[in-house]
Amino acid sequence: MNKDYFNRVTVLTITLAVSALFIAMIKGFFMTILLSAIFSGLLYPLFLRLKKRFGGRSSGASIVTLLIFVFLILLPVSGLLVVVVDQAINATETIGPILKDKIGDQSTLLDRINDIPIVEKFFPDHEKFVDTVEGLIAGIGKFVINNLGQISSGAVSLFFHFFVMLFSMYYFLIYGKNYLAWVLYMLPLNSEEENLLLSKFITVSRATLKGTFVIGAVQGAMGGVAMWIAGIPNTLFWGVIMAVFSIIPAVGPAIVWLPAGIYLLITGNITAGIGLLLFGAIVIGNIDNLIRPKLVGKETELPDLMIFFSTLGGLALFGASGLIIGPVVAALFITMWEIYGATFSDSLDPSSLVVKGEKVIDHMVPAGVEHMKEGMQHLEEEENKEQGNSEAGHQD
Repeated sequence: MNKDYFNRVTVLTITLAVSALFIAMIKGFFMTILLSAIFSGLLYPLFLRLKKRFGGRSSGASIVTLLIFVFLILLPVSGLLVVVVDQAINATETIGPILKDKIGDQSTLLDRINDIPIVEKFFPDHEKFVDTVEGLIAGIGKFVINNLGQISSGAVSLFFHFFVMLFSMYYFLIYGKNYLAWVLYMLPLNSEEENLLLSKFITVSRATLKGTFVIGAVQGAMGGVAMWIAGIPNTLFWGVIMAVFSIIPAVGPAIVWLPAGIYLLITGNITAGIGLLLFGAIVIGNIDNLIRPKLVGKETELPDLMIFFSTLGGLALFGASGLIIGPVVAALFITMWEIYGATFSDSLDPSSLVVKGEKVIDHMVPAGVEHMKEGMQHLEEEENKEQGNSEAGHQD
């Protein structure tokens, strides 16, 4: 018994030590490998269809899948970034002089404000408004320039990691199921918990890209076209900014089109300003509500607060990759707590899930673990019994 215990401890210690050394060794490639795994999972259905066309040859199907990924996604995005950097530099350098030239005359500004009472109410100090808008736009421009400039300056490193990602994706597409089965086998979880964890990883990864980025592209494109019609320069840059901010709940593309519309009103372009504000509020603001339910099932959505912090936290910790990884980590975080609730259900009180008759679990976490639903049903049955007894007492 003691010998067996000693052997287990020894094996576990050596395994953890070697694993820690291996993780430290590949630390510089961790983000690249993680993105490779996510993209491979999303491209796997395409890989399977191509594999059938190639007569079961996995190697050829994997190569064609990667070529489609490169030419239809990565190359257009890379070309777009080049133009965005150029427009970001132009916007940062020209926005200050334009604002001061357009709004710099005190008497002219007051005349325009008198024609727009709502602007007079919210922006009585035009100089402070100019400084605020100039600082906001300059800050956004510098942020984009700094981050994309780092990509340009580290072109060699970027292409190297790009090669590593494609190389990893080639093997993930072919042997990914084997790798995944091995990892799940090593986890001390039952099959139901493993399936829940795997399902959440896949569905949230797919939902993040299919839902968030498609919606962001639509909102950014429509916002950019609207700003171009309104006469705002560097519309491609602002369209990309709106697409990025569309990921963040409650903020969204309004962080761009709202100041732009106010700027047009202040500078005397009343029709363009009102048109942009109405289009932003009615059309751009409702795209998310119209498209997201069709692209993303309700069961895969994260709470808005979780999306907000996971997106910002992902950007802060992982950089641009955090737009994808942040929500995935948040989903795994919630899923593990669901598994925790199922594992320790004997020690947990399901009545805590109801506060003043409201089922708090319904809007805090996505549907997941069956014991939670059963607990809620049990509580509902108890409440119905109490109401029935109360009504019977009144009748008596």
